[in-house]
Amino acid sequence: MKKLLFLVPLLSFAQIEYKGNVGLKSAFYEQKDSKKRDSNLALTFDIELKKRFDNGQFLFNAKNIYDKDDQNRRFTNIKDFSYTHNYNDSDLSIGIQSLFWGSLEFFNITDVYNTKNILDDPFNYDSKIGALGLNYTYYFQNSELSILAKFKEDDQEVQDSKSINNFYPPNYNTHLLTQKENHRPSVFIKYSGSSEDIQLDYSFIYENGYDNNRYISIGDNVSYQNAFLVNKFLFYSTLIVDNTIYKSEFSLTQSKSKAVSDYEHIAFGFEHTLVAIWDKKDLGLLVEYYHYNAQENNKQNLAILYNDDLNIGFRLNINDQASSELLAGVDIDRDNQEKIYFLSVNTRILEQYKLKLSYQHLSPTQSSVFKKLDLFSIEFNYYF
Repeated sequence: MKKLLFLVPLLSFAQIEYKGNVGLKSAFYEQKDSKKRDSNLALTFDIELKKRFDNGQFLFNAKNIYDKDDQNRRFTNIKDFSYTHNYNDSDLSIGIQSLFWGSLEFFNITDVYNTKNILDDPFNYDSKIGALGLNYTYYFQNSELSILAKFKEDDQEVQDSKSINNFYPPNYNTHLLTQKENHRPSVFIKYSGSSEDIQLDYSFIYENGYDNNRYISIGDNVSYQNAFLVNKFLFYSTLIVDNTIYKSEFSLTQSKSKAVSDYEHIAFGFEHTLVAIWDKKDLGLLVEYYHYNAQENNKQNLAILYNDDLNIGFRLNINDQASSELLAGVDIDRDNQEKIYFLSVNTRILEQYKLKLSYQHLSPTQSSVFKKLDLFSIEFNYYF
């Protein structure tokens, strides 16, 4: 890592733009499972390189983690390694890419292009494994049409068995089983637009390929993840009216596997901001609801996240020189009444340093497979 940091200043001579950060992340747990570690400490290093040309650009983006205790969490994840060529009214990108689709704050059911990187943090839904693919986008006046192809489905490596974030059975094998060949392309058609009359942004997506959700099967006393083929119809939008943002996401999935049912997943919510509620501070109220419905309950359980959940939270923007922000709230699983309380504080120190403090409390029911958990984490990063 020292060698990489030494090379960063030299990149300016090659007219390569660069940015990144080096940080420490530590977490402490209070829980009743004696087989799990009660803390962890990891060194992180993120780097982004960008080289611009007359008609395009090259992008490289990688995340590196070295965990003191967990050997599984000593890895480099290349999130982007792609070239984009710009035409008069369109772009063509090819290579490894990380894309974000969705509008909601807490969880995005329409963010289906990349496989989640649960080695990093299973509760950080923005953490992804870069996907090899191709993306062509044509731009209209107030909209755009994209055709994308993803060429490979990725295995999901997991943290070791002593990690509090390993929820898989001890006989779990990371090799992904696929309904067809692993390199069968997943094709997406995405249309996004905005209204001229109101502050409305929206996207429609059609997918023919592998679903982002998977199910677990057992063979020879070994557990595997299974990827299955689908036709998927997705929609998300944001509408701004005065100081309120209305958000929605919708997913309709037609399964091509006899083992998995067709299903719908819908989510909607709003964020209302009280501007300058005292001094220069803004207070936002966030409410989001998620609902999942399988057409046939006797088929494979996909263990869908946020299947009947209500999230209520608030965001306090201090609007100071350090860009300080506080986010707090509760996630209520309406199916079993389990609750997760959360609190996070972000602030900047001396321009180039950022500090994040987080706390989570899981309050399970007596019949739950989960145990009571209190988690405190701290992240400290230097940005260059």
